[in-house]
Amino acid sequence: MTIDTDGDGILSEEEKVDALKSTASKSNFIQTIIEERSMTEVDRAGECLVARERILGKYSLPNEFAIEAYFGRIFGHNLEETVELSPVTWLPLIPLIALENSVDLSRDIVSASSTNAFESCGYFFATPWVFYPTIFFQGLSLTWALFNFWKMTSIKKMLLPTLVTDGVNGEAALLPPRYTIEEIRKDFNSSPSFFCWGEQFFTGGGAKTSPPRNEHEELFGAVGAKFESVYRDSIRFSTWLCVALIVYSTTQIVLRDGTALYLHANVGNPDGLVPELIMWVIFTASAVFQLSLAPTTFLNFCFVTSVEEYVKQDIINEVLIEVELCEVGPSINAVVATAAASTDASSL
Repeated sequence: MTIDTDGDGILSEEEKVDALKSTASKSNFIQTIIEERSMTEVDRAGECLVARERILGKYSLPNEFAIEAYFGRIFGHNLEETVELSPVTWLPLIPLIALENSVDLSRDIVSASSTNAFESCGYFFATPWVFYPTIFFQGLSLTWALFNFWKMTSIKKMLLPTLVTDGVNGEAALLPPRYTIEEIRKDFNSSPSFFCWGEQFFTGGGAKTSPPRNEHEELFGAVGAKFESVYRDSIRFSTWLCVALIVYSTTQIVLRDGTALYLHANVGNPDGLVPELIMWVIFTASAVFQLSLAPTTFLNFCFVTSVEEYVKQDIINEVLIEVELCEVGPSINAVVATAAASTDASSL
């Protein structure tokens, strides 16, 4: 593409804006998810490098600054908080587990390993107040995971600098992030449709009570300045919900039904056995797919909360100190080695 449209060798602000508008993504919800899922490790490394150039220029950091060390510390801090569990984490699962356990309890079955466990086979599918709420929870879980993934990806794209090559002179140019252009930022919406209402409801008002403090936070949509803490919890709850659904579906229903089918055992509802097994295999596959989204969702969350206005200055200082220590270390070792050699020579 042609960036320097007037050919004067200097990129004006108007030319940068036009270039950013022309490269703005027109992808819809599904396309954004597919494009992000298809990214390679090389593509992600490229994103880190352009982010590094932006941080180096904005904070006047030395070329030795290790962006991988910076993001590594960000990742470690967020991971520590994400994997931390509390009893509240399991609250959303209590209604579903209670409903599905009612099938066993009504037949005096303690668990799927009980000797009479096959008596419940087929009834999870045939019992409406169990089957339909299960579909609801599965749909809710899938929507939740996909939205988390899409929101992190969309915000990341707005925060990334854009590397382009001029079609006239062939020179590469690093354009500023799209969110810095007011027109593009105003057209961006990370809280579409009913998701806007949901974010405001679950955050006690969201942007209405915690309005964005800068252009970066305007990207967070209806959740406002509460984004970092709210979506760290959202990713945590969504991930553990997927894990719980996988464990419960496989151990309590899929393995039981599969074993009964394999052994040709007498079951409580033979007509519902095969449909039940098929449906819960689909539910399990859906939960596995959702779980596969979690790593990328988490990485993108770490990115959008550690660049631009969210750069962590304390972590930058830690990385810089580490670099200085690495440079000083060899010289100290050389001094010690020289002193030791001198001592040995004098003793001789």
